Amino acid sequence: MAYTFFIRMLKNPRTTGALAPSSARLARELACLAAGSDHVLELGAGTGVVTQALSKVVNEEKIQVVEVQIKLAATLKKRYPNMKVLQSTAHHALDNYRQCGSVAVVSSLPFRSLPPAMKHLTVQSLLGFLKSSPGSQLIQYTYGLGAPFSAPSGFKWQQVKWVFANIPPACIWVLTKTVD
Repeated sequence: MAYTFFIRMLKNPRTTGALAPSSARLARELACLAAGSDHVLELGAGTGVVTQALSKVVNEEKIQVVEVQIKLAATLKKRYPNMKVLQSTAHHALDNYRQCGSVAVVSSLPFRSLPPAMKHLTVQSLLGFLKSSPGSQLIQYTYGLGAPFSAPSGFKWQQVKWVFANIPPACIWVLTKTVD
Protein backbone atom coordinates (compact mmCIF):
# COMPACT_ATOMS: atom_id res chain seq x y z
CA MET A 1 0.00 0.00 0.00
CA ALA A 2 2.90 2.40 0.67
CA TYR A 3 3.93 2.13 -3.00
CA THR A 4 0.37 2.88 -4.15
CA PHE A 5 0.20 5.84 -1.79
CA PHE A 6 3.50 7.24 -3.07
CA ILE A 7 2.42 6.96 -6.73
CA ARG A 8 -0.93 8.68 -5.97
CA MET A 9 0.86 11.44 -4.05
CA LEU A 10 3.16 12.11 -7.02
CA LYS A 11 0.26 12.15 -9.49
CA ASN A 12 -2.00 14.44 -7.47
CA PRO A 13 -0.31 16.01 -4.43
CA ARG A 14 -3.06 18.59 -3.78
CA THR A 15 -5.68 15.94 -3.05
CA THR A 16 -3.31 13.47 -1.37
CA GLY A 17 -1.84 16.09 0.97
CA ALA A 18 0.67 13.92 2.87
CA LEU A 19 4.19 12.60 2.51
CA ALA A 20 3.32 9.17 3.92
CA PRO A 21 0.21 7.23 4.92
CA SER A 22 -1.12 7.90 8.43
CA SER A 23 0.64 5.95 11.16
CA ALA A 24 -1.12 3.14 12.99
CA ARG A 25 -0.94 5.29 16.16
CA LEU A 26 -2.72 8.23 14.52
CA ALA A 27 -5.33 5.87 13.05
CA ARG A 28 -5.99 4.31 16.48
CA GLU A 29 -6.41 7.73 18.10
CA LEU A 30 -8.92 8.80 15.42
CA ALA A 31 -10.82 5.51 15.76
CA CYS A 32 -11.03 5.82 19.55
CA LEU A 33 -12.65 9.25 19.20
CA ALA A 34 -15.24 7.80 16.79
CA ALA A 35 -15.99 4.67 18.81
CA GLY A 36 -18.95 6.09 20.76
CA SER A 37 -20.92 7.30 17.73
CA ASP A 38 -23.87 5.47 16.21
CA HIS A 39 -22.34 5.67 12.71
CA VAL A 40 -19.02 6.60 11.11
CA LEU A 41 -18.45 8.36 7.80
CA GLU A 42 -14.79 8.26 6.80
CA LEU A 43 -13.68 10.88 4.27
CA GLY A 44 -10.47 10.53 2.28
CA ALA A 45 -9.81 6.90 3.19
CA GLY A 46 -6.76 6.61 0.93
CA THR A 47 -4.94 3.32 1.50
CA GLY A 48 -7.21 2.34 4.40
CA VAL A 49 -4.97 2.78 7.45
CA VAL A 50 -7.71 4.66 9.34
CA THR A 51 -10.37 2.34 7.91
CA GLN A 52 -8.58 -0.63 9.42
CA ALA A 53 -8.42 1.04 12.85
CA LEU A 54 -12.11 2.01 12.64
CA SER A 55 -13.07 -1.59 11.79
CA LYS A 56 -11.56 -2.73 15.09
CA VAL A 57 -13.73 -0.44 17.26
CA VAL A 58 -16.92 0.04 15.21
CA ASN A 59 -19.18 -2.57 13.60
CA GLU A 60 -18.30 -2.57 9.88
CA GLU A 61 -21.96 -2.25 8.88
CA LYS A 62 -22.02 1.14 10.62
CA ILE A 63 -19.04 2.51 8.66
CA GLN A 64 -19.25 4.21 5.28
CA VAL A 65 -15.96 4.95 3.53
CA VAL A 66 -15.42 7.67 0.92
CA GLU A 67 -12.42 7.93 -1.39
CA VAL A 68 -12.22 10.10 -4.51
CA GLN A 69 -9.45 8.17 -6.28
CA ILE A 70 -10.89 5.30 -8.32
CA LYS A 71 -8.13 2.71 -7.77
CA LEU A 72 -7.90 3.33 -4.04
CA ALA A 73 -11.69 3.07 -3.67
CA ALA A 74 -11.69 -0.23 -5.62
CA THR A 75 -8.96 -1.62 -3.36
CA LEU A 76 -10.94 -0.63 -0.26
CA LYS A 77 -14.08 -2.32 -1.61
CA LYS A 78 -12.15 -5.57 -1.97
CA ARG A 79 -10.53 -5.33 1.47
CA TYR A 80 -13.75 -4.40 3.30
CA PRO A 81 -16.68 -6.20 1.64
CA ASN A 82 -18.96 -5.53 4.66
CA MET A 83 -18.52 -1.76 4.45
CA LYS A 84 -20.18 0.62 2.07
CA VAL A 85 -17.31 2.15 0.07
CA LEU A 86 -18.07 5.08 -2.22
CA GLN A 87 -15.82 6.43 -4.93
CA SER A 88 -16.93 10.05 -4.58
CA THR A 89 -15.97 13.54 -3.55
CA ALA A 90 -16.42 14.28 0.14
CA HIS A 91 -18.97 17.04 -0.44
CA HIS A 92 -21.14 14.82 -2.63
CA ALA A 93 -21.03 12.02 -0.05
CA LEU A 94 -21.90 14.39 2.80
CA ASP A 95 -24.78 15.96 0.89
CA ASN A 96 -26.31 12.52 0.31
CA TYR A 97 -25.52 10.78 3.62
CA ARG A 98 -28.56 9.96 5.76
CA GLN A 99 -28.41 8.12 9.08
CA CYS A 100 -30.33 8.30 12.33
CA GLY A 101 -28.28 8.97 15.44
CA SER A 102 -24.89 10.52 15.99
CA VAL A 103 -22.28 10.37 13.26
CA ALA A 104 -18.52 10.68 13.63
CA VAL A 105 -17.16 12.12 10.41
CA VAL A 106 -13.54 10.98 10.45
CA SER A 107 -11.58 12.94 7.90
CA SER A 108 -8.12 12.62 6.40
CA LEU A 109 -8.85 15.38 3.88
CA PRO A 110 -5.92 17.75 3.29
CA PHE A 111 -7.78 21.05 3.79
CA ARG A 112 -4.60 23.15 3.58
CA SER A 113 -3.72 21.84 0.11
CA LEU A 114 -7.15 21.28 -1.47
CA PRO A 115 -7.95 23.47 -4.45
CA PRO A 116 -9.94 26.48 -3.13
CA ALA A 117 -13.23 25.59 -4.86
CA MET A 118 -13.10 21.99 -3.59
CA LYS A 119 -12.21 23.17 -0.08
CA HIS A 120 -15.14 25.62 -0.07
CA LEU A 121 -17.66 22.99 -1.23
CA THR A 122 -16.39 20.45 1.28
CA VAL A 123 -16.41 22.85 4.24
CA GLN A 124 -19.94 24.02 3.38
CA SER A 125 -21.15 20.42 3.14
CA LEU A 126 -19.49 19.52 6.45
CA LEU A 127 -21.05 22.49 8.24
CA GLY A 128 -24.47 21.75 6.73
CA PHE A 129 -24.19 18.11 7.77
CA LEU A 130 -23.21 18.97 11.34
CA LYS A 131 -26.07 21.51 11.59
CA SER A 132 -28.62 18.89 10.58
CA SER A 133 -27.16 15.96 12.57
CA PRO A 134 -27.50 16.45 16.35
CA GLY A 135 -24.68 14.94 18.36
CA SER A 136 -22.43 14.51 15.34
CA GLN A 137 -18.84 15.65 15.08
CA LEU A 138 -15.98 16.07 12.63
CA ILE A 139 -12.76 14.38 13.72
CA GLN A 140 -9.93 15.81 11.63
CA TYR A 141 -6.17 15.85 11.86
CA THR A 142 -3.75 18.39 10.49
CA TYR A 143 -0.02 18.86 10.24
CA GLY A 144 -0.13 22.55 11.13
CA LEU A 145 -0.44 24.45 14.37
CA GLY A 146 -3.91 25.87 13.70
CA ALA A 147 -7.36 24.41 13.14
CA PRO A 148 -7.92 22.76 9.74
CA PHE A 149 -10.20 25.62 8.63
CA SER A 150 -12.01 28.53 10.27
CA ALA A 151 -15.09 27.63 12.25
CA PRO A 152 -17.95 30.06 11.69
CA SER A 153 -20.31 31.22 14.39
CA GLY A 154 -22.28 28.30 15.78
CA PHE A 155 -19.33 25.88 15.61
CA LYS A 156 -16.22 25.32 17.68
CA TRP A 157 -12.96 23.48 17.20
CA GLN A 158 -11.33 21.64 20.07
CA GLN A 159 -7.68 20.65 19.83
CA VAL A 160 -7.62 17.11 21.22
CA LYS A 161 -4.15 15.65 20.92
CA TRP A 162 -0.80 15.72 19.17
CA VAL A 163 0.40 12.41 17.74
CA PHE A 164 4.17 12.52 17.44
CA ALA A 165 4.39 8.91 16.25
CA ASN A 166 3.42 10.03 12.74
CA ILE A 167 5.39 11.50 9.82
CA PRO A 168 5.00 14.43 10.11
CA PRO A 169 3.55 14.79 13.64
CA ALA A 170 -0.21 15.36 13.49
CA CYS A 171 -2.68 17.26 15.63
CA ILE A 172 -6.21 15.89 16.06
CA TRP A 173 -9.08 18.38 16.16
CA VAL A 174 -12.82 17.89 16.76
CA LEU A 175 -15.42 20.26 15.28
CA THR A 176 -18.91 20.36 16.81
CA LYS A 177 -21.97 22.52 16.57
CA THR A 178 -22.34 24.76 19.62
CA VAL A 179 -25.49 24.69 21.72
CA ASP A 180 -28.04 27.25 20.53
